[in-house]
Amino acid sequence: MSKKTILLKKVIMKLTLVLVVILLASFTIPLTENYKQAFGSDYTWAVNWLQQNKISIQKYADQFNIPAKELKAIVFPELIRYNTIFDAIEINSLKYLYVSDGKEYADFSVGYFQMKPSFAEMVEQDLAGLKDSVFISQSKINGLYNMADNELNRNARIARITSIDMQVQYLCAFYKICEHKFADIRFFSTADKVKCFATSYNAGYRRSFESLQSFQQKKYYHTGKLVTSQRYNYADISAYYFINE
Repeated sequence: MSKKTILLKKVIMKLTLVLVVILLASFTIPLTENYKQAFGSDYTWAVNWLQQNKISIQKYADQFNIPAKELKAIVFPELIRYNTIFDAIEINSLKYLYVSDGKEYADFSVGYFQMKPSFAEMVEQDLAGLKDSVFISQSKINGLYNMADNELNRNARIARITSIDMQVQYLCAFYKICEHKFADIRFFSTADKVKCFATSYNAGYRRSFESLQSFQQKKYYHTGKLVTSQRYNYADISAYYFINE
């Protein structure tokens, strides 16, 4: 057997091993938690909110060729723990802290999808690297990545992420960025892909795939309504919605 043949076999073995690891890491473990029962009226409220706003979500999903149900599943856990009063307090805080001093001083979650200014900034920056001509030409977020970091532009960013319409567009941009980032990953199922994207939304999509896979197994999610609130898995909640609703 020649050295070239031996080397080729080693390369094939390594590639096969990498593929097996990815498939195992991507394998969707059956969901055992009944989140509809666990979250009760908050779960029902989140489902109803998505139903009431389905036209706006479907509009951009169709425009940018994104499955609407996957978009809904990604942010579903955020809707479960959304608090109108607390959100209003955070927005007022942002207007005085983030706008004047930047994300280092104030980086609160805002709106139904609980988007932070730092998240919006990252999406604006990374959108420039996409090769999706339709999204680049039609998205209102395109071209914002080169905005100077000053009070005027930070105030404009806050105005954008407090708008439901713009939050849906940021969510679509996030989805497109994830599609690009994970283009080489072969997910075991669509639900498994949803879990990966949901983890990326919750933990930060700039993490490595390995880091996201590790984070995906952890239970950090809670509603925040009780000091001793039980912890759940964010990605599992997203997958539960995707499979059952």
